[in-house]
Amino acid sequence: MFKKLPLPWSRYIPACLTLTLGVGFSILTFVVVWDWEDKRRDYEMHRRIDDISIGIERQLNSDLDTVLALSDYMKAFSVVEPSSFARFVGRPLSVHPSLQLLAWVPRITTSERGDYEAKAKTQTDPSFEITERGPQGELRPAGQRSEYFPAYYVEPTAGNETALGFDLASHPELRPTLDRSRDTGEMIVTDYVGLIEHRPIAPGLLAIVPIYANSAQPITVESRRELLQGFVLGIFRGKDLFQASLKGRNTEYLQIYLTNEPPQRQEASPQPAPMGGPVLKNLAADQQIHPFGMLFESANQQVFPLSANFEQQARANCPIEENPGPQYTACRRLLKISGRQWFLYVAATPEIRKTRKHWRSWGTLTMGMLWTLIPVTYMLTALSRTAQIEKLARDRTRQAEELQDAYLQLEAEQAKSEQLLLNVLPAAIALRLKSNENNIAESFDEVTVMFADIVGFTELSSRISAPAVVKVLNDIFSAFDHLADRHGLEKIKTIGDAYMVVGGLPTPRSDHAEAIAAMAIDMLLEIRRLSLTHEEPFSIRIGINTGPVVAGVIGLKKFIYDLWGDTVNIASRMESHGITGCIQVTTETYEILKDKYTFQRRGAIQVKGKGYMITYLLTGRKELP
Repeated sequence: MFKKLPLPWSRYIPACLTLTLGVGFSILTFVVVWDWEDKRRDYEMHRRIDDISIGIERQLNSDLDTVLALSDYMKAFSVVEPSSFARFVGRPLSVHPSLQLLAWVPRITTSERGDYEAKAKTQTDPSFEITERGPQGELRPAGQRSEYFPAYYVEPTAGNETALGFDLASHPELRPTLDRSRDTGEMIVTDYVGLIEHRPIAPGLLAIVPIYANSAQPITVESRRELLQGFVLGIFRGKDLFQASLKGRNTEYLQIYLTNEPPQRQEASPQPAPMGGPVLKNLAADQQIHPFGMLFESANQQVFPLSANFEQQARANCPIEENPGPQYTACRRLLKISGRQWFLYVAATPEIRKTRKHWRSWGTLTMGMLWTLIPVTYMLTALSRTAQIEKLARDRTRQAEELQDAYLQLEAEQAKSEQLLLNVLPAAIALRLKSNENNIAESFDEVTVMFADIVGFTELSSRISAPAVVKVLNDIFSAFDHLADRHGLEKIKTIGDAYMVVGGLPTPRSDHAEAIAAMAIDMLLEIRRLSLTHEEPFSIRIGINTGPVVAGVIGLKKFIYDLWGDTVNIASRMESHGITGCIQVTTETYEILKDKYTFQRRGAIQVKGKGYMITYLLTGRKELP
């Protein structure tokens, strides 16, 4: 696992820009899609509310048309028998499930009461009498008053027996409605407050249409009051009305408020002015009619009366988000019911909030973030990998440099080793030794060997310190080494204060004797220079001989390249039997060099192990003519 490496901030700019643009675009898209979802939901809710309002409007108009049709029927005939009434209302009752009852309520004066009760006993119910509700809610015969409005024909009779004969004018909440309908000549729709019950079992709708004598339509209030013949009354069950109108429509999580008056007129509703007649005074506060209003809850399919602050509740729970004030009419619809304006409000239950999931906007945001993070992650990964690669490259470069340094150091050490080896062995012999050649030895037919010895060095060693002795000896032999290199000769070894060099091996050369002679002369000059430098009277003896030798490397440790043979021994004797400051050579060497160098014959000398030998002293190089 790669370790995270720090990077300069500028390397993160492309990734940061990509992240910023991606997140910004994702959020912008999220907001746009969120707004689109809200608007789409509002559009769909508008369509749902429109569909609901159309269904309720159609159902209400259809239901109320049955009451208007019955009023037209009652106007068309001066006398309607109970059987005719029952046949006429039979079909509307069968096709309108919300219709609870239809009734004919005639206007009966005190003088007509007895005849009507007698007639009703023979035509409708033998026990018929005009009744009212007592203080305890019990039914009792109606008291004496100027006029009565009993339910004379009631269909269906089953379930509505107690309504038959009940005087609607005796009901304190129905009396204002009857008066309003009588004085306006119009159908009045209000809450069903019950006929004989103290309160209805379930909220409903009460529709009352006035019927005037001679099928007339009086213009003034006075004429309407005078010509009033009775009322056609229709009662509708609120629950059935909503269920019939909303069948097949989507009302899930909705509450529907329906009223026939604006909310601001719910508390005190003035009487409208009659057409062409005098303006009526407002009824007293306790004589106000109840405007129709119901709440339908789709969750439990129940109907409830409207509360006083229902409009605030409807506005607060409007399912449409875009509902600008101050009217807040997005969830309100105006219905045209029997030529009048009704109001429909739709509110949402708290459960609808759970269904409103902005999954498209959140999905868009999620996808945008993913599509942003993918390139950003790739870029950051690429940056990390680039950093790792750069680090690896730096490490490899550093390692290469270290290897190069180590290689150069190794080469230097190898060069030192080779130089040390070359200081010990000739180059050709060193190559053969490095090639793992075990026995290195060969014969040379003719080479020239030279020995040089520092005269008086033992006495000098006793006068100066050991480090000084070593330094002097090093200076002398180092100078001789330079001379050997200059003349292309091979230094063999030093033995104490003696120096041995040979010419003609390991690489044979024809001028080996000349090279040795030239070096010998230079050695005499060099020793004089060193005498001046060290302020010591240095002097050397030099012996030279030419002949065959055997050369090779012997030993496993501290091995050297050495020479063997009589030629070497004689050269050593030439040095040891030589004269200080002179170069003594054998006859073999003399014969080779006599044409190019000058010699002084020394004559025969006694040589240990050889007897007498003729030797010569090399004095210099001959000058060319």
